[in-house]
Amino acid sequence: MEKRKERIVVLGGGAGGLELACNLAGNNKALVTLVDVNGSHVWKPRLHEFAAGTVDSTLSEMSFYMLAAMRGFTFEQGKVVSIDRQAQTVRLAAVRSQHGAIEGPERDVAYDRLVVALGGVTPDFGTTGVAEHAVRLDEKADADDFRDLFVAAILRSRHSGKPAKVSIVGSGATGTELASHLRVSERGFINQAVLESHQRLLDVVILEAAPEIMPGASDGLRKAVLDRLALLDIDTHTNAKIAAVERDAVVAEGGERWPTDITVWAAGLVGNPCLEHLCDFAMDSKHRIAVDNRLRTTVDERIYALGDAASFKPTPDAVPLPPTAQCASQQAAYLAGAIPKTIAGGTPDHFEYNDQGRLLSLARGGSVGSISPFRSKNDFLVHGQFARAAYQSIQRRHQWSVLGYLRGSVAIFADAISPAKSPALKLHG
Repeated sequence: MEKRKERIVVLGGGAGGLELACNLAGNNKALVTLVDVNGSHVWKPRLHEFAAGTVDSTLSEMSFYMLAAMRGFTFEQGKVVSIDRQAQTVRLAAVRSQHGAIEGPERDVAYDRLVVALGGVTPDFGTTGVAEHAVRLDEKADADDFRDLFVAAILRSRHSGKPAKVSIVGSGATGTELASHLRVSERGFINQAVLESHQRLLDVVILEAAPEIMPGASDGLRKAVLDRLALLDIDTHTNAKIAAVERDAVVAEGGERWPTDITVWAAGLVGNPCLEHLCDFAMDSKHRIAVDNRLRTTVDERIYALGDAASFKPTPDAVPLPPTAQCASQQAAYLAGAIPKTIAGGTPDHFEYNDQGRLLSLARGGSVGSISPFRSKNDFLVHGQFARAAYQSIQRRHQWSVLGYLRGSVAIFADAISPAKSPALKLHG
């Protein structure tokens, strides 16, 4: 009698979750189901480009339904409500239309192995006014909301003659890259009247609570980023510990105020709030699920966690790995081999993280980064065409992992030459 195939359910279709589902689906001994609240996948490291309106690739957003049919997994759209470890089921909330009508009922998805990859969110740290007056770029809908606000603010600026003011709290990759790409978007609104009047349409300021921008970055990378932000006429303030966000201003603890039309809150990342309520997981201080050296949760060896949802320490006294797409992708690649080996009765090696550095695309300011080749402990600074190629290769590897090397290569080539390719300035969706 043929043995029943193992049911593997992956919760979350971000960088790591989708790559894992696509790679596991090729195993004929498993039935793979991917669950996500949205119907399409967005490459989150480029979310700032969706917000700024500078996305120029039709591969930046891909339908989960199309990918499921192409790669051989099942897709279930819905919000994860709870996990029943005894019954080995995941409860999904009812799917509702924009008007609140129930389009699909609550349902349970059964599993034999479960992977939690529900990502992270930007915390407000209890700061007054963030929820009411700031935009957080956690998902595509946030980017769309920001773009609508940005277009309206720039149009008002062109009419009034006063520059629109955007304040970005946090100087990590999201904050610095968004600020840079907004300069590209600004150019799309410059008409003859603006040129003749020498009018300034946009002021951008980055506010960082730490003593220096990009905490944790190397001195060389930090200086390179500062030089490029200055080139783009983007103001930066450090030691700016924000006490409140108001409708038209950002206020520091010391009382300093920055007038603003739009505030973007990009101050760090913690686990998705839903993780604490799914079941009895052990959590760290940043609301992420504690996992062992095989990425298994400490409460159930049949449940794994990866990416922004997981708190993995390379050694017992180390800090958990950073919430990056690079880390999620490496963990997905590990589990794509470790889970089938475990099902077959084997014992997989421990997960090892290879930090390959960090890269940023600063639009007209160029690409810059620090990379660690060949598992070297010493980073070196890259910029120019090499950095740009390295930055683009990160998403290309993701696309190959999701689409397969042949389909991915064809799709990337077609996207590059297609006359229907999205415009470099995509301000209205």
